Amino acid sequence: MTTASNRAADRLHDIDSAAAYLRCGRRLVYRLVAERRLTHTKAGRSLRFWQSDLDAYLDAGTVRSTGQSPTAV
Repeated sequence: MTTASNRAADRLHDIDSAAAYLRCGRRLVYRLVAERRLTHTKAGRSLRFWQSDLDAYLDAGTVRSTGQSPTAV
């Protein structure tokens, strides 16, 4: 998560632009919020997402390669 000083250059997304950025549907974004897997902010009744938090969510799901080739079965 970023600090307030880093957020000056950070973009704030609404539900539609967050879904577009994550390349998923609105339903998945709402589910990730309900499961507390995606950090969000509320502006009144609307959900908002900092781009750095969306990037952190994507990075958390990244699987790094071990450099070994898969074995054939």
